[in-house]
Amino acid sequence: MNHLKHISKAMSDINDSYIQEAEEFYSGNSKLFGRKGKAAAAIFLGACLLAGGIGVALYSAGGHPLGSWFGGEIPSLDTFTIKAYAHGTDKELTAAGAVMDTGSVTDQGEQKGHPLFFYLAGKQIKSVRFSCEKQLLSFRDWTESREEYGLVRNFTIPYGEREEDYDYLTIGWEPEGILEALKDGTTIAALPEELREDRIVMEITFADGKTAVKMIQISLLDDGSFFAIFDDYSIQEGDAFVRRADGASIEEQARQALRQKQKEEEAKQQKEPAVLLDPAAEEAARAYYAETVLEVVSMEVTSSGEEMVVFSVCVTKEGILQDPNRSITVERRDGGWEVTAEGY
Repeated sequence: MNHLKHISKAMSDINDSYIQEAEEFYSGNSKLFGRKGKAAAAIFLGACLLAGGIGVALYSAGGHPLGSWFGGEIPSLDTFTIKAYAHGTDKELTAAGAVMDTGSVTDQGEQKGHPLFFYLAGKQIKSVRFSCEKQLLSFRDWTESREEYGLVRNFTIPYGEREEDYDYLTIGWEPEGILEALKDGTTIAALPEELREDRIVMEITFADGKTAVKMIQISLLDDGSFFAIFDDYSIQEGDAFVRRADGASIEEQARQALRQKQKEEEAKQQKEPAVLLDPAAEEAARAYYAETVLEVVSMEVTSSGEEMVVFSVCVTKEGILQDPNRSITVERRDGGWEVTAEGY
């Protein structure tokens, strides 16, 4: 019973002057308090001193006012207070749950508005990993400083120290599976229960290394609206969807597509015999693109002659691969080559 020893020691350490001061105060105001008032005041004073003693004792026992009763370490409540709000309306998502009034679906598979588009609020968030069990998620950073995601199930977002940015980091829940089933002729009422329910698990890491887990549970109601609950969660052994690998961001998908395109172009060029033409024709085409926002990935001849050459050009714009390829025509003019046409 080490806690009792700490309490006893704390009580014995209370300065006698505090007790004497209280006694003189109540004695000097006997008309105000009376006999019963004195007794009540004495009881109240004793309770206050006992509470203070317990606080001191537990602090000594665990290094915190709640001490070793909680493992010797209690996190700041402010640090772990994470809330979720509907983007656009700022309606708070709570453990009691609420109908989302920002969007719904019809029996014909038409989506009106956005059923669930939300952001998190809190303090000292380092990162959040989002995992959606059945449907898809998207992420947009309105500060344009983080990579964005579109129609994936798992991704991790760095939040960082700028807490004023948090409400600009929006997550969209995309009920693609529900819409596809409804478009196939199924009604909302006839949808299987497992398709009408979904979960988004959020694994939150704070700047000090501590972690927390939250979950949004989503239910499709018979009228096409959605009911959402936001609460604490403990990841279960059967939550395989949480252990899926993160999907690629929109930017990474573009980079992957570009790398794949480059490999295909390189393989194609190795298989096809080189077309004999004046190198100056290609130089004229490349010089044209050097003056634009487009960057050339590869060029291939689609038509050639002594006076005219047409190229199919694979390009990127701001790092994003453009599809389909562009076409550029160069013609021989005054002993040189000049671009006469360019576009799709």
